[in-house]
Amino acid sequence: MPSITTWSRLEPLPRRGDDTPGVAARIWDPLWLLGRQWQVGEFQGEDGGTPIIARWRGQVAPLSRYVLGPLPDGTQTSAPSLDLGLLPLEALVERQPVSVSDSEFTGLEGLRLAVEAGQHFLRVLAAQSTGTDYRAAFMSAFAVERPDPAAPAGSDAATLRYLDLVAGRALDGRRLRAELATRDLPDLNPPVDAADQAEVRAACADWLKWTAALFSHPTPTESQAWQRDRMEHAFSVAARLSDDPLDEYTLTAREYPGGDFDWYSVDRDARINLGTSPAEAGSIVTQTVIPAPLTVRGVPAPRFFEFEDGLLDLGALQPGPAELPMLLMLEAMSGYGNDWYLIPIDLPVGTITATRSLVVTDTFGIQTLLRPNGDPELADRAGFDMFVLATPQKDVDGRPLINALFLPPSIMQPLEGPALEEVLLARDETANLAWAIERRLASPLLEAVDGASDALNFPIEEKVSEDGEVPEYRLASSVPTGWIPLLPVRVDPESPEIRLARGAVLDLDGVRRVVTSRADLLGNPDSDLLIPEEEIPRSGAVVRRYFQAARDSDGHLYVWFTNRKSVGRGESSSGLRFDTLTED
Repeated sequence: MPSITTWSRLEPLPRRGDDTPGVAARIWDPLWLLGRQWQVGEFQGEDGGTPIIARWRGQVAPLSRYVLGPLPDGTQTSAPSLDLGLLPLEALVERQPVSVSDSEFTGLEGLRLAVEAGQHFLRVLAAQSTGTDYRAAFMSAFAVERPDPAAPAGSDAATLRYLDLVAGRALDGRRLRAELATRDLPDLNPPVDAADQAEVRAACADWLKWTAALFSHPTPTESQAWQRDRMEHAFSVAARLSDDPLDEYTLTAREYPGGDFDWYSVDRDARINLGTSPAEAGSIVTQTVIPAPLTVRGVPAPRFFEFEDGLLDLGALQPGPAELPMLLMLEAMSGYGNDWYLIPIDLPVGTITATRSLVVTDTFGIQTLLRPNGDPELADRAGFDMFVLATPQKDVDGRPLINALFLPPSIMQPLEGPALEEVLLARDETANLAWAIERRLASPLLEAVDGASDALNFPIEEKVSEDGEVPEYRLASSVPTGWIPLLPVRVDPESPEIRLARGAVLDLDGVRRVVTSRADLLGNPDSDLLIPEEEIPRSGAVVRRYFQAARDSDGHLYVWFTNRKSVGRGESSSGLRFDTLTED
């Protein structure tokens, strides 16, 4: 028998075939509803009209000057001009030298790219119509040479095998580039025929143009934004909003780690002037648009037959008594959410925009002038602000300078290659030291090898050990391969600042030898590397080096070698101990 307390399906049973009364959502007591509206004051309206037209007027100035590297306070200089159409700002700031593009790199550095560049030159030369084949002459004059000794510094097993394959058989693009830097026609044996000199010159010119556009890299004389002591980038850009000499906006990034460049990566610094001219002043832009109500997920839908977005349930939020920001958010979204309007403004990227005025026309035809936040004519200049550039300076009334919108020229979706070098900066509280741990090292073939395996044959200063039995007492224990100590030093005796200087360790296993840094991220081992102590917190830091490629808005492809700094993985322990006794 079926139960009266369970069912398998529910079906509506309308009493009539017309569904109009249900759809009408009729109110049965309108007088009661009108009385409640009168009690809560909903009839005390201000006769405010709905905005229908908004006329925005602003000053738009493109970035026109730049300086790579840190600048002290009070700097006034005539900086180089910035043209974002020639090179993206991220590539200009982050790019590092690439070995295949510079003729001063010799030996095994950039060997694979040098061979591939030489192969491309032979293809360019073969495309020219010459009476004689000069392939053999170029191969003989600019062949890959085997360095001396047989196992050169910085070589691993894969590099040595590759060197055996290409030595004397492939053309070295580095040697050819160095030759073409001094003359337009290489000195060959036999020389180039007079009838073919124009074609060979054209091939060399096309190949040089190709190598110059292959990578975006700075020249040896250009300054770089990468600060090796802080493992960060530093740069400044500027724009002029008007003809007033004091109306220059200088944006400074003192601690840019690399990677994601956005508006919050820079701060406004009025203490630095990059020498923008009145001809670079921004232009006035006026746009007339239709305001649209600002909608927020989770608030009640304005229409009756509209389902609310279920991604955000405001009713499920349970703020505590001390969670004032959440209470304010709920009040603004539920009570005043329909009071906000949005106007779309089209602005070019790579610009700084200052709002001059906003005129709103409502449904009654009344025009209202709205001044930007921070306007001197406003009684309350604090106002509401969002996406404001941080600045250590204030205006004459002590208020922040907030009327500026920076649209950074960020590259969308760049392609990143694998990390060729990786250095971990970590604290070791047990040993009371900091360490630069070389986790990955770049081989001459631009491939990452394990830094702990000691795969690369770098030159190491050996110390002769004395004959005799191994003593039972050890002053210090050995540390893992690739761990470079950072020792605290005081650079200035008059200053309390402490910096971490690069040191070296003495390998006590077998023949004693001094082990120092090998990664290019740490620079030349013979140079000074003084890292400020605050740059290595307890969480540590990771610095990587890799290739990055991206296309600009015009579709041009840019490839550059870059460094990036990110948060580490915490403290590390090297196992270093002092004054130990070995077992018998």
